[in-house]
Parts: sequence; C-alpha cells; structure tokens
Amino acid sequence: MRRLLAVPALAVVIAVAAVVLTLPQACAGQTLTVWEADEPVGDDDGPGTYTYPTNPAFSPFSGIFDLTHFKVLHDPESVYFDITVAGIANTWNAPEGFSHQLINVYVDTTPNAGRVDTLRDGPFVLFDPRHAWDVNIKIMGWGGTRVYFASDDTSSSGVYEGVFAEALPDGKTIRAALPKKVVGEPSDAWKYYVLAASQDGYGPDNHRPVMAKAGAWVFGGGSDLDVNPNVIDILAPESGPRSQHNQLGSWSEPERRLAVLYPANADNRVTFGIRAVTVVAAALLSVAVLGYFAAKAVRGRPGS
Repeated sequence: MRRLLAVPALAVVIAVAAVVLTLPQACAGQTLTVWEADEPVGDDDGPGTYTYPTNPAFSPFSGIFDLTHFKVLHDPESVYFDITVAGIANTWNAPEGFSHQLINVYVDTTPNAGRVDTLRDGPFVLFDPRHAWDVNIKIMGWGGTRVYFASDDTSSSGVYEGVFAEALPDGKTIRAALPKKVVGEPSDAWKYYVLAASQDGYGPDNHRPVMAKAGAWVFGGGSDLDVNPNVIDILAPESGPRSQHNQLGSWSEPERRLAVLYPANADNRVTFGIRAVTVVAAALLSVAVLGYFAAKAVRGRPGS
C-alpha cells in the first residue's frame, strides 16, 4: 500500500519540477527586469564643478542631463535600456523625442576581455581594468543610436539595424532597444557604466565639450586641454570613494591623467532572480505539504 501511494506523490513531485524547469518558457511573452538602480537627483555637475552652457536651450533647472534611474529589461527578442533623467526637452524636434542627451552605456559582458579606453576620443574617461567593457550602446537622437564592440576600430560605423531609441510617454525616460542577436542574452553578471553627456554634432565623438569657462554652446568648470571628462552625470553612489564626484574628479590637468570610472554594480553578487527564487520556494513547499499528507494517509490506512 505504501508503494502504491508513493507513486502519485512521486508524480506530483515530477510535475512540480517540470513547472519549475519550464519557467523561462512560461515567461516567454513577458518583459523581465534584469537589473535597475536609482541615481541621486541634482548631481548633473560632473565632478562637482561643471556648469551648464549659457544658451537658454540649456536651462540649468531643466535637469536634462541629470540621471535619476537606470533599468535593463528583456523579452524573447530584445534587450532594453531605460535611462531616466529629471526631464526631457525636445528643443530641436528630434524624431526620437529627445534633442539634448547623449547617453553611453558601456557593458562588461565577458570576464577578462574588453578594453579600458573609449573607442574614440570624446568622453575622455578610462574604465576599471577589472571590468573592461565589451559592448558600448551609444544613445542619441536623429537616428544616431549605435552598438559598438571592444574589437571595433575608430572607423567603425557601429551596428544600427534593428537598434533604435525613443522618449517614453512619461517625459523623463529614454529607451534604447537592441536585438539579442546583437548584444546577447542579458546576465546577472553583466556590469554597467552609464554616462550622460550632451549631444553636439561638432564635438569630439558627438560630445559637447566641457571647457574651463562656460559659453553659449559649451559647459564650464573643466579645462581647455581635452583631459577632463565631457560627462555631466554617471550612475554612481551618492557618497563614498566611488561617488560620482570622486570618479569624475579623478582626472588631473598637470599630469594629463584621465578620470577612471567603475561599474555601478561592480560589487553586486550573482544570485538567482527574485522571481526564480519565489517559484522554486513555492514548489518545494508544495512538495513538502503533499508529502506530509501522503505519509499521513499511509499511516491512517488499515494494515499500514
């Protein structure tokens, strides 16, 4: 009798295990979040010294370069990078819905690979050698969004087929969409650098320069030697050794030393996603409950 009752219990265990193992297929139609983080508000001043251009199109109160949130999502076909700023202004009517922002997302996807410099001069930064970048998503208006790889050279035009960016209806978020066949399947191990700058068609690699003194079309608070970062905000902690001000302020004009940046999630450990942990825990609990009642039934039967 015990063997006969054990068969249905075993079947239940197998069925529950099948549900757990097929979880990714069950979620195939959904958009799932890989990683996200908030960013301090009101720190769109680079290393703490930068000031906005003086032209009215760049109101310092607009927050158009002030990162506030970053999220990575994916569905079966694409990966999405959502970059939220304090506000979006489409001053010059870019078709994507944002005129000013130039966002660079550098992703370390592969350990012990990649590069620590930028593909072309423009941001004027370097990256932590322990987390060299492999993929660069350059996000900007007028059809300029591209994907570059660490193996590219300076003449590369990047990948643009199937790659696009748009301002979302909330008026604060820019979304870049990329095919998985280009960037790969997102992983908990990916590390992210997120840099907000100003798009300038005449600037180095489309970056609006930060000079010693602000002008109508340039930021102030830097230097005139192409050594300070042309980056207004980054995804970073509010305080501590890896705060934005410390990272972007690590450049040196006398030494002609570029600032070194660190991934926003460099210290995160690889873990199960919350969704997976919840489902697995529920499955184990179900098995335990069923096992309890099966054992109780066996004990309660005559001759058991």
